[in-house]
Amino acid sequence: MNSEHEQTREQFISEPITPEAGSFSTELMARGLAALPGAFTWRDKRYEVVACIDHFKETSTEGGKAQSDRYLRRQVFVVELDTGEIAKLYVLRQGSSGSSKAKKQRWYLYSITGPNNA
Repeated sequence: MNSEHEQTREQFISEPITPEAGSFSTELMARGLAALPGAFTWRDKRYEVVACIDHFKETSTEGGKAQSDRYLRRQVFVVELDTGEIAKLYVLRQGSSGSSKAKKQRWYLYSITGPNNA
């Protein structure tokens, strides 16, 4: 393996991020997707989303409902950051039941790939 390949290892994170208010792109909302934040804070550092490289939806059946009923659970976005790193972000469309926070979308940094993570 060359050193360049070793420097682009994907690091698993799965920690919450704080989207920057007023930075959401509404372009994806027209297609039924969550609005992607243009910037977010993770571990007290601000990151800017330069480009959305890919995105996909994860669905599941609802317990106790007909097998054909599928519900959007999570949306995953692969984005390029201003640091040159590639990040996988996901948003939970429904939180755990019982809390008022459950009704809000919650964003997470799933993984990050780049030279800063070697």
